[in-house]
Amino acid sequence: MTSIIKVDSIQNTSGTVITGIVGAEVKQITASSTRSSATSYADDLDFGSYTPKLTNSTVLIQGVANFDSANNNYCYYKWVVDGSDFLSTGSTPLATHIFYSATSLNNLGHVPSTIITSVSNTDGSAISVKCQGKVQSGTLSINRSNNASQGGSPSSVMFLELAP
Repeated sequence: MTSIIKVDSIQNTSGTVITGIVGAEVKQITASSTRSSATSYADDLDFGSYTPKLTNSTVLIQGVANFDSANNNYCYYKWVVDGSDFLSTGSTPLATHIFYSATSLNNLGHVPSTIITSVSNTDGSAISVKCQGKVQSGTLSINRSNNASQGGSPSSVMFLELAP
């Protein structure tokens, strides 16, 4: 025996109709590259934008970016979400994530930067996501370890739009 429940809408206690997920998109950058003299931030991973389906929703954003620096150097990640820097919670943050490549990482491994955040969409405008990188000195490796033959992976962002 099969039971079927049909309703016209589900509403919260305020009367707002809850419809769930109304849009989703994954953007991935697979190419690996390097940027020399990368001591300033640049748009190394530009994931473009997601245009919401509604004019009033919440867009969840989950991302992973992959950078590396030469051994004995700092590597900096700065995520920019909807035009605003997504920085760490320190008193004077410089980056979303920083790591020092030393003995455990050498030239073979890299540490990804991950974020999970949300944007309140109030007008249906496109929501952009970028991850900017820089290093203490030398060359920034993008989607690869400093020694390209040893490791690397794509960088990705997932957008998930939720109706109110």
